[in-house]
Amino acid sequence: MAIVLTPFEALYGALTFIGVIISVLLGILIAFKYFKFKKIDFLLVGLTWIFLVSPYWSDAIQFITIMIFGTELNPDLYFFIANAFIAPIHIVWIYAISDFLFPIRKKALIAIFSIEAIAFEAVFLWTFFLDPALIGDQKSWFVVEWAMWIQIYLLVSIALFLVTGFLFAGRSLKSQNKDLKLKGKFLIVAFVSFTIAAVIDVVGAETPNELTIFLARTFLIISSICFYIGFILPRFIKGLFIQE
Repeated sequence: MAIVLTPFEALYGALTFIGVIISVLLGILIAFKYFKFKKIDFLLVGLTWIFLVSPYWSDAIQFITIMIFGTELNPDLYFFIANAFIAPIHIVWIYAISDFLFPIRKKALIAIFSIEAIAFEAVFLWTFFLDPALIGDQKSWFVVEWAMWIQIYLLVSIALFLVTGFLFAGRSLKSQNKDLKLKGKFLIVAFVSFTIAAVIDVVGAETPNELTIFLARTFLIISSICFYIGFILPRFIKGLFIQE
C-alpha cells in the first residue's frame, strides 16, 4: 500500500530535500575548485560542508522514496545515514583549518580529534549492529527521538563547528585585504545561520511544526550560500560589495 504524506510531512520532506540538494551541490562546487587551483583546502572544505548536512540526508532520501516509490526507507538504514558521517567531519574540518588557525598544534589537534571521532564511530557502529533502538526511536517518517548520547554529540559537533568557524572567519575579518574581509563576513553569517538551523532541529526534533521547519531549512540554505561565497567569493558578489 502506497504511503500518503500529510501536508506537514510533505512540507517537511520537500524543504529538507531542497536544503540538502542546495548544500551538497555548493559543497561539490567548492570541492571541485581543488582541480583548478590544486589546493587541498578546497577539497577538504567542500567535503566538510557536504557531510555537515549528512544528518539531513535520511529525511531527504525518505521523502524521495515515499514520493517516487511509495515506500519508506528501512529504519535501520535511516539511523545509519543520519549519524554515521558526523564524526569524520571533525577530522576533515580540523585538518582543513589547522594550517590557518593552529599551524604549530596541527599534528596534535588532528591526533586528538581523530581519536575522538574514531571512538564515537566505534561506539555508534557497535550500538547500531547490537540494537539500533539504542540510537533512537522513530516516531514518524521524519521524526526521531534520538538517544541522549546522540543528541549530546550533535550539540558538541555544532559547538565545535561554530567556535572554530568564528575563529577562522575572525582571522579573515582582521585582514587588510578587502577580499578576505568580505569573505570573513559571509563566513560569520554562514556559521551563525547553520548553528541556528541545527539547534532548532536538535531542540525541536520531537515536536517539529511548520514554523520551526521553515525557519530551520531557510537558515540551512542561507548558511550554505554564504559558506560558498565565503570560500569562493564569486566575481559578481565581489563587485556588489567592493568598489575598486
